[in-house]
Amino acid sequence: MDANQLLSAWEQARAVGLNNRATAAKLGMSEAQLIATGCGRFVTRLRPDAGALLRSLPGLGEIKAVVRNPSAVIEPIGTVQHVESNAVGAIRVNADNFEIICEVARWGKAFALREQSAQGRGVKLSVQFFTAEGTSAAKFFLRPDSDVDAFAQLVSSLVSQDQSSRESIDSTSVELSPPPPPSAPAAPEALGAFLQAAAQSQRPLTFLVRNRAACLHTSRTIEHVKQSDRSGWVNVLDKGMDLHLQNSRIQRLRTVAEPGTDGGWFHWYSDQQEIALSVRCTHGWTALTDAAGTSM
Repeated sequence: MDANQLLSAWEQARAVGLNNRATAAKLGMSEAQLIATGCGRFVTRLRPDAGALLRSLPGLGEIKAVVRNPSAVIEPIGTVQHVESNAVGAIRVNADNFEIICEVARWGKAFALREQSAQGRGVKLSVQFFTAEGTSAAKFFLRPDSDVDAFAQLVSSLVSQDQSSRESIDSTSVELSPPPPPSAPAAPEALGAFLQAAAQSQRPLTFLVRNRAACLHTSRTIEHVKQSDRSGWVNVLDKGMDLHLQNSRIQRLRTVAEPGTDGGWFHWYSDQQEIALSVRCTHGWTALTDAAGTSM
């Protein structure tokens, strides 16, 4: 399909509620390649200067950050307070409600989007980063009170000379993952029961979602856990954070207790033996392990 045909297919997919990642998969392409088809219309390709782009985030005001892997998506809202590089070349983005460790050496593509929301609910402004393979690294969406002028200045200062609608990807890059630590099979309802118990406890927990280019964590209590109408998904839908989990793919669990406390980590694994979601509690470990159907 040419760019116009892809844009038409993209619009049709959006009308029935498919997100960009799902649309790209349906069309047999990477998400970055799909996004690039909007260049010159509602997408602007940016120079992939991740450091400069990330250092511009504090000026945007309140934003929503998004990090995902194939089985989990985390979307906290907050205001970036400072951005700093660490000794190993990663960039740490600290906000009042979340923190992201950005492995920027793996961030090869960047776009600014002005998307029409589904059902005509206005325009969504965002800066989105992708790896050389075209998969999502991290995304940052403006909120109603964000500084739109600062967003326009960011785009203007980092616009790429290349605004073609085609995007190349590196399909030869293969990264071998180390063997995963031992984990145990989880019952089909274990993740939902765990989240419901977490909501009922009203204790603050740390939620962490990672991919191979970014790791985002936020600490909070949760209240609203809902099974999605979309088959296989369970969602946490709270003010300040959404968490979407493909329950049908998250099939294993590894627990790591913290000695001398009633706390520890819960690492939920996908059917691909990769960590989809990690959750840390400092209190209430026993109750949560019971809810997950895991003995200590």
